[in-house]
Amino acid sequence: MKNRLSIQVLFLVSILTGSLLFTSCQKSGNNYSIGDFVVTFGIVESISKDGINSLRVKLDNGDKFIALEHSPHLDELKPDQRILINFAPYQDVVNSDLSKTIYGKINFVQNILYKGILPLSAAINDSIGHDPIIVRDSWVTGDSILTIDFKFYTQGSLHYINLADNSQGNGKDKPFIFELRHNARGDQMSYAASGYISFKLNSYKIAGLHNTPFKIRYTDYEGKLNEIPHMINY
Repeated sequence: MKNRLSIQVLFLVSILTGSLLFTSCQKSGNNYSIGDFVVTFGIVESISKDGINSLRVKLDNGDKFIALEHSPHLDELKPDQRILINFAPYQDVVNSDLSKTIYGKINFVQNILYKGILPLSAAINDSIGHDPIIVRDSWVTGDSILTIDFKFYTQGSLHYINLADNSQGNGKDKPFIFELRHNARGDQMSYAASGYISFKLNSYKIAGLHNTPFKIRYTDYEGKLNEIPHMINY
């Protein structure tokens, strides 16, 4: 029922959520420049520890990335894993649907906790916690994945974070209400830590409709109850 969330502070200079970030130095003979890099989120489609094409990732914007060589960063990855990836693009191919397949080298990859939404019940209400949390940003990708950029205070132990459907909405005339719940497990508030977590929204698509409204509800460190409106488009 509970999933562990490691405290991981991201040492990245800049991240453009849901998009691609490029920097460049001098030109190469291919589509990209020497020194270009991309930082974005995606889902691992396949992985191989041998030879070229060792990793295939579907990026959040619909493009695909294929690693042209083996990388030590692949050791803890598996298919359907949600990741944050930094890679150097070498060249790309435009697909029939106008998306791109980008070939390149992995610079860095980090696992992102990726889970379903819990039905809120009396049995789990206390165990998933009532501790405050801060949502710095949140967004929904085209594959119906909700990603939350969060912050909380810690002394360094493991925390639990879940999203729970409190059954107050139906996704039609009333948006679903998903409570972002945080269990600090008695940890002290010594310093701020931030990270990302993603949730699967496909089960909330409603037949006959093209979008489903929902809200993220959470309590911050000032005791304020916050709600963030979102839409699942399909």
